[in-house]
Amino acid sequence: MGVLKKWREMSWFRRVLVALLAGMILGGGIATTVVTGREGIKYQDTLLLLTREGEACRYTGRLDGERAEFTVRPGGLVEYRWGEEAYGPYQGVEDPSAAPEKGMTGLEIRLGDENIFRGAYSGAVGWAMLQDESGKITDMLDLISDGPGGRAYSAGGRDRHGPSLAAVAGLGMDRLGLTHRGNLGLYLLATALAAVTIFMVCCPELMFRWNIMWDIRNPEKAEPSDWYLFSERVTWIACTGLAAYLYWINLTGIN
Repeated sequence: MGVLKKWREMSWFRRVLVALLAGMILGGGIATTVVTGREGIKYQDTLLLLTREGEACRYTGRLDGERAEFTVRPGGLVEYRWGEEAYGPYQGVEDPSAAPEKGMTGLEIRLGDENIFRGAYSGAVGWAMLQDESGKITDMLDLISDGPGGRAYSAGGRDRHGPSLAAVAGLGMDRLGLTHRGNLGLYLLATALAAVTIFMVCCPELMFRWNIMWDIRNPEKAEPSDWYLFSERVTWIACTGLAAYLYWINLTGIN
């Protein structure tokens, strides 16, 4: 009954803030659980989600306003579609003699019967890089250049929507690894901020006493000024906005 009475005594402004923060905690938790369970690969600042169809793996998402999809088939064959445009199949073949330095993964990338790259591959989750035989970086998964090797070649020549050769190599050799959106640590940080803000909104009198207890002799007899009340509401709004931003970053960022 005490909680219900306190709720009725609160202004509509405070009720809305508490309801909004509680909704973010619940909704953020459900959404984080959902997005962390949907795995895929990071490609050009987007997440291509993994689905399996028999022996084939498809990585699908949206890129530059169009549907983008990699299909990886047995034997390291990689096909790519962007909108209505199709590329491939590509195939990466490991060749130690192609590496510019010892310890690198040497390979050749072929498009049909044409050898379109020879050099070395290095990469990890969400990041990959190709170096040609001279050691020059020619293609990066997250930073595709317009220079030689920076884009894949289709039958008609260079195409700005062609796939990154680093992505092709990484997928063909199963080296990219899987990732997902959502981070439990960031969710807990946002939730801690939201919970503290709920406490501040629900117990402003207690917060006021705590703030002044070290500065005056009888804090229980003090009353907040108009400026303090204004600053208090600004703090509530700012903390609510920051919590919402953290939840948004958590759900849209790729690990």
